[in-house]
Amino acid sequence: MAMSKEQMDLKEKVAHLSTFDFESKETWEQDWTNDNPEFHTNEVNAMLMKQHQEFTGGRKNLRILVPLCGKSYDMIWLANQGHSVVGVELIRRGIELFFRDNKLKYCEKKVALNAETHGTIFKANDKDISIYECSIFDFSAKVAGGQFDCIWDRGSMTAINMMTDERVKRYRDVMLACLKPTGRYLIEFFVPDSLEGMPPSFKFISKESLTALFGERCTIRFVGREEMPSDLTSAQEQRKEDCREHAKNDPAMWMHYYFIDFK
Repeated sequence: MAMSKEQMDLKEKVAHLSTFDFESKETWEQDWTNDNPEFHTNEVNAMLMKQHQEFTGGRKNLRILVPLCGKSYDMIWLANQGHSVVGVELIRRGIELFFRDNKLKYCEKKVALNAETHGTIFKANDKDISIYECSIFDFSAKVAGGQFDCIWDRGSMTAINMMTDERVKRYRDVMLACLKPTGRYLIEFFVPDSLEGMPPSFKFISKESLTALFGERCTIRFVGREEMPSDLTSAQEQRKEDCREHAKNDPAMWMHYYFIDFK
């Protein structure tokens, strides 16, 4: 993890990520040591803003879950649209940085996740934002005080997909149990134009794998895609500069977006 992200092209980044032990808390703690982890972006997600009306049905005052939220700016933006936002993050440092970077005061308290496990909830004083410090596998609608109208999954599934099949199915079950029957799930994940040269150990998500995972209970609809810049932290700047050049034989990487709804 010591390698500078700015020095890596997309192939190198994927190869780097493929070495992570995604099930290890120590891996994620190490990823936060420079306060700027691999999956963080320094802007609100453009597709989230573009699809907000359809995502929410034009409604305000919705409860929106953001799994593996880190210090995402999306949470501030969603709260500013009039929603109640709940994030789930395993690493305390990420939560503390979210409140520090957004100059938000907060209170925290211990919460029982189940009979054997406790976590901590961080609640902003002046924004309707709460973040649970816990494993996503210990989180539930019961812990959060009820189901959610929407789930915004920006890269969370990408990380979970690198775990065992049992973990992936458990994550799906947690997410669907947290979603109201009339709720909507918006998911983002990245895929290359070509798998050539990509590490075989990296498990990319596809529409087919989403259908296999969710298709029995849900409909899955493609929303759109955006090209992923080589440096995730400067995505907006690269879009403005229309930076679409790639190294020779280096495939483009795309962010794909899907709506998932109960049948």
